[in-house]
Amino acid sequence: MRILFAFFFIIILTNQSFSNQKCSSIDNLLISSECYIAKRNIELALKALSKFKESSDEEIYDFIDFKKIQILQNSKRFETEIKKFATKYPKSNLLKKVDFMHLEFLSENNLNLKLEQKIKFIEEKYPLKERDRLKIKFYKGLYFYKIEKFKKAFSFIKSVSIRNPSIKTKEVNQLIDIFRNKHSFVLNKKEKIKRLNKLYLKRQYLTFMSEYENNLSLQLLVKKSLIELKSKKEKKGLNTLKGISIGKFTSSGSQAKDLEAIAESKYQIILYELKTSKDNSALAIRLSSILTNYPNFSKNTEAGHLSARLFTLDKKYKEAIKIYNWLIKTKSEGYINKSFYGLGFSEYMLGNYKDAVGYFRLLKESDEIYYRQLGTYWTGKCLIKLNDKNLAMEEFKGLVNKYEMGYYTYLASKKFHKKNSSSVFKEAKKSAKHKDDIMLLKISKNNKKLRKEVENYIRNKINSSNFSTYLSELNQAKEFNLSIKISYSYNADKKHKFPRGYESIVLKSAQKYGVDPNLIFALIREESLYDSNAVSWVGAKGLMQIMDKTAKSLDKELKTKSNLFNPEDNVNLGSYYLMKLLRKFDNNIPNALAAYNGGPNNVILWRERFKGLDDDEFVENIPFKETHGYVKRVLRSYQYYKNNN
Repeated sequence: MRILFAFFFIIILTNQSFSNQKCSSIDNLLISSECYIAKRNIELALKALSKFKESSDEEIYDFIDFKKIQILQNSKRFETEIKKFATKYPKSNLLKKVDFMHLEFLSENNLNLKLEQKIKFIEEKYPLKERDRLKIKFYKGLYFYKIEKFKKAFSFIKSVSIRNPSIKTKEVNQLIDIFRNKHSFVLNKKEKIKRLNKLYLKRQYLTFMSEYENNLSLQLLVKKSLIELKSKKEKKGLNTLKGISIGKFTSSGSQAKDLEAIAESKYQIILYELKTSKDNSALAIRLSSILTNYPNFSKNTEAGHLSARLFTLDKKYKEAIKIYNWLIKTKSEGYINKSFYGLGFSEYMLGNYKDAVGYFRLLKESDEIYYRQLGTYWTGKCLIKLNDKNLAMEEFKGLVNKYEMGYYTYLASKKFHKKNSSSVFKEAKKSAKHKDDIMLLKISKNNKKLRKEVENYIRNKINSSNFSTYLSELNQAKEFNLSIKISYSYNADKKHKFPRGYESIVLKSAQKYGVDPNLIFALIREESLYDSNAVSWVGAKGLMQIMDKTAKSLDKELKTKSNLFNPEDNVNLGSYYLMKLLRKFDNNIPNALAAYNGGPNNVILWRERFKGLDDDEFVENIPFKETHGYVKRVLRSYQYYKNNN
């Protein structure tokens, strides 16, 4: 039996990128080599790679030779090159990848004794994570299949298929079919249920639907309906959920499981209706009835918090307070801080400031920094309402002095117009210790497969002793997105977490449209994390995440034609749009940011709905969860950029 090489899939995929291009016309030799690989011209690929190595430093020789091994993985020279690699680069972070490639080669070529030996070698040499251990199980399954120990082979393959269906998905599915059709080995009911649950968890919905069987599990029927809700079978999925919610199903034989399925169906129907419903309170009442009628429902804490939040949005604070108290009484994991916050804010909005301050003071002792800051700030706000301005100012000053940054620190600093930091942003001294690594990143920028390989290669070279120089060089090379991501793995300076990326472009647009450049930096960071090629799930593009429709309208006004993946074009349009929103909402920054994320028409409705509220009160009342968090994050970053310029 033959399992298709992943290499062949790579060839098919990458071939599309170079289909209309002459490889010889590509200036960069590494990309030229990738082009030849895609067109299956192995010798010219090797030649281009060899020339690339001649022009490179030793720092990246292991990566280049790794690419050579990839090219040769179907040839007789493959094993020779592997031995050379292990001898030349005994400390390379690519060694484990090379050894797993060797497993693939040995399996493909039916070198069973060597395959068995290699498996043992890898298990003894490397500290393997769960994913790698499951890959080893896969190869063990192949080994036993090839020596015709089918029962043992099946036990390994089915283990992989159940524990993580995303590993060797196509090959495992092929093998499961072969075991069923040729050897009459099948998963039992319990195993099928486990596998389908994992497929759902891994969002492998097509495979889930193809393997789904009736009467396996009532919970699986609910999951099948949820998949249909997301597809063209929306009506069918909704009807099935409605049927389950009123008990129209064959009992699972377990009252607890039946009640769980009924409650889950009711909950999912409410979530579905939430997208279009204008009556938050009606949905909140239905959610609270789930808490009452199905006290053992596994998602009661989620349902309860959503119910309380919906009551709050409809200004039915007393009803919300009942739910928040229930969440605290039941010690709902992950919702205690949220519930004390909900209680405090509900009492605050009712004008019960003495009660509110009690809840906010409890949050000042939270184990989470966010809630400690929140509790301190709103304690101060309550004290202002109670006409104790001196004590309120002590709270605000204490917050600013204790915490360098944060949304509530930003709000507190505005109360007495004092920066909580006086740092000046300093460019790091130019470094070139890792210039070839940085060069690889630049070269691979427009080749997704190669780029991913390069990023992983560099990430694995970074450690606690060299991260600072790497981060500085990444910023110098305008690799801001990667620098930010890596900075969170180490005790890195905040300048790496909050770079002033594309500074000349931002300053130009800021001056052109009269927008604070610090606000643009903050917005870019939270919108795209400085990834100029970012595309959101809804289709927003580039640094400032602009939708095509919005871009078309803005281009028409500016009489331009923009490429949203071009940093200068994107920042120009985004800054212009931000200027328009600031003007539309009377230069109110929270309103403008809410409009940038949630849409200006929604903000108009919210301003009317929450008329008379202070800006901080307005932000807490923003109905959209995403927009509510977005405004806070941008203002937090805005504070950092303002104080560190």
